[in-house]
Amino acid sequence: MEYKVGFKTDIGRKRTKNQDYGAAFKDLGLFIVSDGMGGHQGGEIASSTAVESIHSYISRQMENNTPRSEKMIGLAIQAANKAIYLKSLKDPGLQGMGTTTTALLFHDNLLHIGHVGDSRCYFFRPHAAWQITRDHSLVQEKLRAGLITRDQVKTDHMKNVITRSVGYEQTVEVETYQVEVQSGDCFLICSDGLSGLIEESKMLEIVDYELLERGDAQAAAEHLVSMANEYGGDDNITSLIVQVV
Repeated sequence: MEYKVGFKTDIGRKRTKNQDYGAAFKDLGLFIVSDGMGGHQGGEIASSTAVESIHSYISRQMENNTPRSEKMIGLAIQAANKAIYLKSLKDPGLQGMGTTTTALLFHDNLLHIGHVGDSRCYFFRPHAAWQITRDHSLVQEKLRAGLITRDQVKTDHMKNVITRSVGYEQTVEVETYQVEVQSGDCFLICSDGLSGLIEESKMLEIVDYELLERGDAQAAAEHLVSMANEYGGDDNITSLIVQVV
């Protein structure tokens, strides 16, 4: 399987550090975005450790010819959880750090997704978009409970509070998904610095034009990030686009 990939991360307009971290490992069919949290350097360390640990785990499994699966991506994120948690125990300045993580693992005509937190995965085909992952956040819990409406989600004072993260506790529950894919399918992983500012319909316009019409994945990733900055750049912004070709 081959891929077109675009990646862009940016500090945004209101933060002093970029705690987002992402990477594309095309040889493994592995793509990851993490959005760290924690004082001092905790957020940056948590997000980079997550990506590095997941990559290391998947690489070892591939060397052992383990079949790629939802279980594999889930175990990889749990291994990252352990690595981050152990680092926090060794350094009091890092206690309480954690990170969101959304990871894509492709194999043949299947995509396996592992997800913790509120960094999202979207699925695009020409003129159509779907949000695949479900945020692990207080505001989404309130929405599912019927306590607020969809129109109230973006203005809710708890919109940035997540209910699950990688590395914050000794164990983590990883949500996994499996999607059938075909040539031309496009996937976006992004931090909430992007999804919190740009509507899905606007994302679709950009992906349709830059990637599905012009064939430029990098331009699509950069356009999404620049638009989030135009809309305020309230947080770090990361966009990782993968198209199956």
